[in-house]
Amino acid sequence: MIAQIRGKIIEKNFESAIVEVGGVGYEILTVPSALADLHEGDEVRFVVHEHIREDQHTLFGFREPETRQFFTRLISINGVGPKVALAILSATSLDNLKQAIATGDPDMLRGVAGVGAKTAQRVILELKGKLDQTTDAMGDETYQALVGLGYTSAQAAGAVAKLPTDVKDSAERVKLALRGLGK
Repeated sequence: MIAQIRGKIIEKNFESAIVEVGGVGYEILTVPSALADLHEGDEVRFVVHEHIREDQHTLFGFREPETRQFFTRLISINGVGPKVALAILSATSLDNLKQAIATGDPDMLRGVAGVGAKTAQRVILELKGKLDQTTDAMGDETYQALVGLGYTSAQAAGAVAKLPTDVKDSAERVKLALRGLGK
């Protein structure tokens, strides 16, 4: 099984790159954000999920192991194949996606091609509580303040997720969150 590829980008487009390793070019399908800062000729390392079916052999690559882990969790859900999982990861940042799942907000997922209401609910149900949250928004004082002011759980969690990590003062965090929410 291929777990990592390191080499030089010889071609890239919006959703994939061809990485040359020892004279062999491997096509790596990935999220657009993983390719945004790369150019042809750059050295790159992708952690890879190798997807093998009887009619195709596909490599899905990610710049961070955490994204690959999330991808494998998504494809383990009934009705979510690799292309849909990649579309979900392409729709928003990993942190925003985790936040939507943690707060039980399927709206972000419903806008993704190939994800209907049932699939969005299934993703939320199967992954909620199983994710390693980098930020525990619900325990955050800012989150609690925003919910107390009448914002929905999803709005509060989204605002907290967008806050700079270097701001520690509670009042300042609430003020920045409110600005981010447009109030």
